[in-house]
Amino acid sequence: MQSSYDTKLISATYDALKAFQLNTINSDTSDLANSKLRDIEASANVFFNSIANGFNMAGYNKEILQEYVPAVVYTMYDGYYIYSPYKNKLDNTNGDEHGNGSDADYLNSSSDATYKQGDEIEGVKPYIYYSCRYVNGYEDFVITYSLDNYITIQGKVYEHGNLNWVNKSGYLLDNIAGSGQTWTYRGYRIDNVDELEEKVYDPEANGGSGAYKLYKYIKINGVKYYYDGSKWFSILNGERLDQENFSPSTNAAVEYYREAAELKNWITRETDNLKNLSTSNAVDENGQPISNFGNYKIFDFGSEMDSERKH
Repeated sequence: MQSSYDTKLISATYDALKAFQLNTINSDTSDLANSKLRDIEASANVFFNSIANGFNMAGYNKEILQEYVPAVVYTMYDGYYIYSPYKNKLDNTNGDEHGNGSDADYLNSSSDATYKQGDEIEGVKPYIYYSCRYVNGYEDFVITYSLDNYITIQGKVYEHGNLNWVNKSGYLLDNIAGSGQTWTYRGYRIDNVDELEEKVYDPEANGGSGAYKLYKYIKINGVKYYYDGSKWFSILNGERLDQENFSPSTNAAVEYYREAAELKNWITRETDNLKNLSTSNAVDENGQPISNFGNYKIFDFGSEMDSERKH
């Protein structure tokens, strides 16, 4: 029975992920907040419908199964969505422009309202970033993390003795050396991206009749871009997508490490305290210390290389 339940849960999760991927790939507005919420809600509905279909013979429907799922969490690149039950609640104090009652009063008295004040309903909660606030004396800033090593630092930070508002972003790396266009990472030289060649089917080749042709290409963020001598284009689902005003850089790897070195230099040399920032400086939304984080350095540069040298 445990194996059967696990299979149903894994299948429902796969169906939900597939639905989310299809919706975002085929949507021109998938980066907009409202569109993301719509895609998440649609994916969550697929999840519960898939589970309900799996348990249909046992007499469980979607509404019953939702009570056994405390939350569905969608982990995105720099934050997460939670689809879970919550209480429908509006402000009891504010009134309309004439002072005639609050939003909650209107909700409870309206015959058109789908939900009443305090009803428990299922839905997507606001996007929550992977971020933490730190306070160190007069310094007060937020670091937003991501699933890889990209971070953003926003707030008041001391730079060369002056308390300044900063907004710094970049990839956090250690063990980088070099300058200009010559960089090494952990002793390995970083070279520019080579232009490769691949024979690919171009539906617009030979006057639109289509043909397999050998094109130069580069790969950026997992997408291959081909060059036909005059235009860059990509291929998606058998269709050619021409890239207007597209001039891809072949030195993206070098720029990546150069920018990472600049961020490290700013943290370790241009700020007064960031290099010594600790988890003990973390605070909650009320400015109170978060005691269960321990006391560890946030930017522990050099420790990994030192450990490698010891071994």
